[in-house]
Amino acid sequence: MKHTKLKKALLGTAFGAGLAAGVSFYPLMRNMVRSHTADFDKIQVVVGKDTLSKQDFYDRLTYRDGAWRLPRADGTMVNIDSLADFRTGDAKRHEWFLERKLINTVDTVYVRYAQFVENPGVSDIVFGMGANDSLGYLPTLGRYNYDRLNLRYFKADNDELQKIVDVYNDAYNCTHRHEYQHYLNAVSGIGRAGQSYENKFVECCLDEVSANIAQLLEQRKHYLENGNDLSFITGRFSFYKKALEQKKIKPTVDGLTEEEIRFIGNGVFDTWMEKKFNMYVRGNTSRTVHILSKTNYNGVQPDSLRHRRLLEKMFVINGIDFYPSIASREGEVRQRIPAERLKYFRFLKKEKYQQMGYIEKLEKERIEKGERNYNISMAKNKMWAEMKRWFDKGNKER
Repeated sequence: MKHTKLKKALLGTAFGAGLAAGVSFYPLMRNMVRSHTADFDKIQVVVGKDTLSKQDFYDRLTYRDGAWRLPRADGTMVNIDSLADFRTGDAKRHEWFLERKLINTVDTVYVRYAQFVENPGVSDIVFGMGANDSLGYLPTLGRYNYDRLNLRYFKADNDELQKIVDVYNDAYNCTHRHEYQHYLNAVSGIGRAGQSYENKFVECCLDEVSANIAQLLEQRKHYLENGNDLSFITGRFSFYKKALEQKKIKPTVDGLTEEEIRFIGNGVFDTWMEKKFNMYVRGNTSRTVHILSKTNYNGVQPDSLRHRRLLEKMFVINGIDFYPSIASREGEVRQRIPAERLKYFRFLKKEKYQQMGYIEKLEKERIEKGERNYNISMAKNKMWAEMKRWFDKGNKER
């Protein structure tokens, strides 16, 4: 769209309306300008560190190379279309994350039996956390956060106790594979905005389901590599271990059948919803709020297509597509979001609406009305700003 042609067309329409009315042109146009520019000296527009009136904003605004641009006080030119787009900042943050190299660390927790003075003859297992333990508390076995993946290795002071605590170590628990799936899901974009609070909360919950499926697949691999040794399937996946014991499933190194894929997908989902959902409500609420805290009102609108595409990526695990098993069950997560959390999400969305500046409102208009109508609206405002300046100058000279 050529701004010059558009502006001429709009001016022609305005002047044509005045001539067709058969009344004095100047008073008519003056009233039209006053009507359309009533807020031009009242509304402030914040562009980076610059604060302008709406009048000054449109006075400076130009249309170059297919975009609306504004010269700033320091002489640089700002692309308003990019500035008025939550996706710009969101994409930059994600690009920064993708450039980070994943750092893997392991903390050693020393384990021993201890006697207690108050209960002579009774001993219990004591976990000795080091002063530099990056996780800082028990019973966490590992954690992923941005560019860091931390694991714990539990080292006992005798062989008998080591056999007891080995279940916590990566060789059996497959903690690394669980946490690494969180990293892969972050690469896919779970930490990005452009989604409603409710959808983002669901994504955070299903992130855990995805990580648990990856963890079970790793335990399954260890089970097969060690002569079908059931000790490599931990209690976290008791539904799968029971099925093995009862020979309801017969996994092979050749891959998973469609039946086993459905069994694992639904089994992990059921187990997590039953045993973990309530434990994760608080954490996933905080995570949802944190992810969306960096965006504006336009960045917290529901986007079903974006939501589905993310989940499709999250549930292709080890090249196996588990999404068909999960897609039909997503509603079960949504239905269990506590009422007070939904109320909190609505409050945050309303708060973002109230905090919108003029640039964010332009973005909202573009999203809701489309690029063409947005450009026409910008050109009209530019035209009214120029006409207001012309009439204001005329009034001073009269």
